[in-house]
Amino acid sequence: MIKKLHWLPSGYLFLDHSALNVNLSPGRMVKLPIWSFLLETKDGPIIVDTGMPDSFIGNPDYFNGTPLEGQFLPEMEQKDHIRNLIKKAGYEISDIQAVINSHLHMDHAGGNPYFPNTPIYVQKAELEAAINNPNYAPPECIQPDLQYHPIEGDYEVAPGIQLLFTPGHSPGHQSVLVTTEKSGPVLLTIDLAYTQENYEHLVPFASSDFELAIQSIRNMKQKAQEIRPSLIFFGHDLEQAKQQRTFPEFL
Repeated sequence: MIKKLHWLPSGYLFLDHSALNVNLSPGRMVKLPIWSFLLETKDGPIIVDTGMPDSFIGNPDYFNGTPLEGQFLPEMEQKDHIRNLIKKAGYEISDIQAVINSHLHMDHAGGNPYFPNTPIYVQKAELEAAINNPNYAPPECIQPDLQYHPIEGDYEVAPGIQLLFTPGHSPGHQSVLVTTEKSGPVLLTIDLAYTQENYEHLVPFASSDFELAIQSIRNMKQKAQEIRPSLIFFGHDLEQAKQQRTFPEFL
């Protein structure tokens, strides 16, 4: 069981609202919150997702001149970088016992290079899709020489930390079920569902495989009926984010 689960706000990413609901006509940009999570365990701290890369800091025009120009606009300050979030929490990078990557997209794995000697738990399918594929994500997110621990399917990192294989948004996406002393089971869907609408009403959103993404949500909803989490926290739900207490608060 985990001592504490902290929310670490890691900036914002603007993208077209059709990414949240593919049935919408493109043309309106929306602001999505980006998250990392700090798990305090008896053996030391573990990080879930490392946010956006250094190259996004103060650089909303990062994608100008690329095929993604106008599709993604990062809003990131120095305080939003994983190294500074960890420092604010009272730790050093060297204190982190493990990193869990839900997947290797630009807003989830950008800080990975700061953990060259730390085990990084990621699905094998995600590694195979991303590593050495320059079109998958910014280079910081797909470094080939880190201490990856490729896994296949559901996996227990430690008591109270369950990785749940939820492919669809990306080929090797995984969600995280954290059981804490204070709150019991807490489900971090990450990008299994950007929003509550995606999860509850199966509204299709940006995914590498739409059918697989919807099936993963159905599977998770069934599992949630069994485990009855005290909170289901969605990957980029702005309304939910407004209500979420962040570090030093915890569940």
